[in-house]
Amino acid sequence: MQMSIIWTITFVLACLPLLMAAFFLVFTLPRKLVAVKQDLKTLTLTPGPLDTLQQAPSGKIASEEKINALAKELFGTLTVSLPALLLTLFYCAGFGLCDAYLNMHYNSGQPRFFSAKFIEATRPILYAFLGVYLFNLGTIVRRLYLADLNEQVFWGAINRLWLSMGLALVVLKSSLPLSNSESSVFLSIGFLANTFLEWVLDNALKLLNVGQPKSEDLPLQMIKGINIWKEYRLEEEGIENVQNLATADVTELTVRTHYNFRTLIDWIDQALLLIRLTSGQTKILTEQATAISAIEFASASPKATGSNSVADALAVKLNVDKVLMAATMDRLYEDEYVQDLWNLWQSGKEGGIAISSSSSKPVPSQAPAPPAAAAASAG
Repeated sequence: MQMSIIWTITFVLACLPLLMAAFFLVFTLPRKLVAVKQDLKTLTLTPGPLDTLQQAPSGKIASEEKINALAKELFGTLTVSLPALLLTLFYCAGFGLCDAYLNMHYNSGQPRFFSAKFIEATRPILYAFLGVYLFNLGTIVRRLYLADLNEQVFWGAINRLWLSMGLALVVLKSSLPLSNSESSVFLSIGFLANTFLEWVLDNALKLLNVGQPKSEDLPLQMIKGINIWKEYRLEEEGIENVQNLATADVTELTVRTHYNFRTLIDWIDQALLLIRLTSGQTKILTEQATAISAIEFASASPKATGSNSVADALAVKLNVDKVLMAATMDRLYEDEYVQDLWNLWQSGKEGGIAISSSSSKPVPSQAPAPPAAAAASAG
């Protein structure tokens, strides 16, 4: 009777990934899409009598139709359910081994699918399995209530499961004197697998005297608002550095993650400028209380304002040629992605990169200089 209860409980635990995937597709995803569309509506410009030069964004980077298309592509039933089902099958095998061990040791039962010798030999591996199961469960549950569940979560869980099992086998075969701490060591493998591998890789590179690339990538934590956890989440989407973020699709990221439009626009806006600056120039701007913002640099460009005063002031502060500084700001002003982000950010009556109603070309705005320009001039 007791074993029947245990089998039932472990079967439910093994099926949790599939159940959570189904819950997300049926209940959470529709609410997520409604929230994303409402967020987009708050950003959409509505032309009025006081801002005749502006018009609503064309929908090239954000529209309800694009959101629906992305949702259909990214959250298809098979797309999300297949890795969840695969993870469930692996869990069933792992919990089957756990049940066999419990039945053999505490119920004096004879194992059906595994030999007694095999079960006894793999006891430490069971601790590692339970550790990685708990880690994956916590990750999946958190992503579910954040409405941020997708196929990468389940593929990542499968990857961590097999990685942890492999590391557990290595530790088991290494004949380390674990004795009383055996259960703790193997249980912790599921939580520390990636950290351990990074440590091994770093030390191996130092041992082999393998140099780092001459042009280092800009880390995501250079962006204000991105901490280690947000960096980890963006890396799941293939965004591993500032350069990747500067070319990311803001609408796709909004649909795929739980970050709203304004947050992602702000991050991408910073990234678009950071890839054009050195670390020293970034530090100077920060010390001058100047926003790291491609949009604000574009709004203060000579083409936007008809004046070189801000560009000249920035050139002096950053110790660069005035002509090159003006050209950099003008290129940002002419950048189509910067224009699209600008128009998404505005609420209706702000100045900046205004769009002519008769042409897709940006026209200069008569609005006051944004904070970046004001700070540079004051300095």
